[in-house]
This record gives sequence, C-alpha cells and structure tokens, in this order.
Amino acid sequence: MAFEITNNHYVIKTDNFYNPQHVDGTVYVEVNNAHIENVSFNQPEENLEMLDLTGYIVGPGFIDVHIHGFAGHDTMEGTMESINSMAKSLASTGTTAFLPTTTGAPVEMLKPIMELTKHFSEVSGTRPLALHLEGPFISKKVPGAMDPNLFRQANRDDIMTLLSEGDVLMITIAPEIEGHLDMIELLASEGVNVSLGHTSTDFETAAKAFAKGATSITHFFNAMTPFQHREPGLIGAGLLYPFFLQFIGDGVHTHVATLKLMCQYVKDRLVLITDATMAAGLGKPGTYKLGNRNIIVDETSARLENGTLAGSVLSMDKGFRNLVHFGDLTIAEAFNSASLLPAKSIGLKDRGALKKGCFADIVVLNKENLKVEATIGEGNIIYAGSDK
Repeated sequence: MAFEITNNHYVIKTDNFYNPQHVDGTVYVEVNNAHIENVSFNQPEENLEMLDLTGYIVGPGFIDVHIHGFAGHDTMEGTMESINSMAKSLASTGTTAFLPTTTGAPVEMLKPIMELTKHFSEVSGTRPLALHLEGPFISKKVPGAMDPNLFRQANRDDIMTLLSEGDVLMITIAPEIEGHLDMIELLASEGVNVSLGHTSTDFETAAKAFAKGATSITHFFNAMTPFQHREPGLIGAGLLYPFFLQFIGDGVHTHVATLKLMCQYVKDRLVLITDATMAAGLGKPGTYKLGNRNIIVDETSARLENGTLAGSVLSMDKGFRNLVHFGDLTIAEAFNSASLLPAKSIGLKDRGALKKGCFADIVVLNKENLKVEATIGEGNIIYAGSDK
C-alpha cells in the first residue's frame, strides 16, 4: 500500500497496536501536528484524513541512545552534513530519535561537535536529540577500539565547559578514576544521564557511582572486567542495582545465549543499542573509520586490525528482530527495550510511547517478518517502504 499523509491533523487506524504494550481491538490514533492528540477505540467524529494500517504492526519508533555513525557518516566528522545524512538514512530502520555518539576525544576536539547540537532541531528525518559523549573520561585500561591517548581525567572546568557548548543527554564515564565519583554527582545535578563504561571498576565503586547518580551501564558485558564470583565488578553491580543496561543485540558482541539470558532475567531494564559505525546500513565490507581509528568491516562485525570489536554494523530494526527471534521476547517486550526504556534512560517522558501528549514517533512493521514498512517522525512520514 501507499503510505501517504497530506495533512498535519489525521488519524491512524490499526488492528495491531502497541503503546508499547499490546492493545487488543481496532485502535484509532489521532495525530495533530507533531504529537498524539488521542488514542481511542472509537473513530474520531471529526472528518479527518485516515491512514488505514490494518494488517500492520503499529508501535513506538525506536530510539538509539548509542550510535556513532550510519550509512557512510560518523559523528566525529563534526559536520551537519554527517548528522543530516545519518538522520535521513536511519529512518528506514524504524528509528525516530537518536543520540549521535562521540568517541573518546579531548575537550578541544569535542567543542565544535557540541556546537552542532544548536542546529539539531532543523534536521529532517530521524530526530537527533542531543549528544552522547562516550568519553573522554574513561579508562585507558579498557579502551575498546578507541585511542587511549585521547582519554582524560574529568574535572569540573572541563565538564562545565562542555555543557556550556551544547546539548548532552548522556556521558559514559569510568567511576574508578580519581575524582570521578564527584564528577558523576555533578553531571547528575546538571541533568546529564551518566552511564558507566570502558571501566575496570570494582563492585563497591560501581555501587557508589549508582548512589551518586549514575543510571545506566554502557554496552553491558563489553569493555568492562568480567564477572567473577568473588569479584563481581560492574556486571555484578548491573545485575543487582536497577541500572538501565545498554545492550548491543547483534549476537556478535555477546554470545546469543547471553542475549537470551538478558531477555529472560533483566528485560525490564534492557536498553537495545546499536553502537553502530559509519559502515552500518551500507552492506559493503571494507575499511572504514571510527573516530581516528581504521576499522575492518565484514558482513557481521567491525573490528580493529588486531581483531578487537569496534562498534557494530547493527541497526535498530535488526536488533529488535533479534530480541524477538533469539531472545524470545514478545513484540511488546521488544518495543519496551527498543523504544520506551531508551527514552526513560535519558529522562524523556514524551517519546518511546504512543500516548496522548507524546510525540507522534511511530514505526510500522510487517506482521509476518517484523521488517520496517514505514516510519513516522514527529507526525511526518520520514520513510515509506517504496523508498527502498
């Protein structure tokens, strides 16, 4: 069918509605400009244009809170061209909002990227909300694929300088570095969502970080010390304390059995992320960039020349399907991990759900294979299947 809307005030009819919980029966979703005005079992009396999506799954658009690049561009390019290109291409994956994510870099390199956030409201397609700074306040002992020479110990002046330059919704930080517990408290007080990652922290320090205001853990299991029964570390803290657990659902960063374990035991805190690189969405093996590092990409992964995983080639729609097909989540539970919990993890109450007053961020999925048929961002169709 043709997915087309000619007015900014219209109604969606669906018999397979998720808000993200599944709602039985035929549902009418009234959209007015960028927001949802009403959700009802009764067709609006007003003569509104109707988009009949009977036979399709209609749910909240995906939100990626950790994505470095997509379709040939990377956040660290530091240009609006790169952000605009990512936003346009991400719409085909059902993603309606994202946090462009930096790699570890000194404050001087981050300043011009921070400046870009002043223009995020002008971007068409998937909405860039603000930045996720993955570093530079992380551990040189656990750099992952990033250059540890660019990492820095956090201090109040650097943090306040960064926050004054633009919008940040999340910062990944290693809590065990001297002074970082105080910096976590400072960031939390400034409204920044703190995620623990690229860290060799022990359990006790992770617990203190939670008490100071840290709320998430970056790519759970990856770039942190392994769990041991006498030294549970950050993994143990993540399982015991109610952190949001960011998880790369590609079956490469962790064993598929680990994905299944996460879906079974911590699905109420599981935040699907991609950690995608510029190679994601291209489907072309080759050599690409992640920050200042060359990465070698094949059909399933992105790695440094030494084999270290370097981000991913995952998309949110593929991760969503993995949660259902390999993690045995229900579709409603998968929407929770891909839409609602990511929004909650960055403090948003008006995205990630399809309820009155929320942004009309909607993904339309094929009922048989869960592939994206259309994406609506802030009330506008930003992708339709015929675009492919």
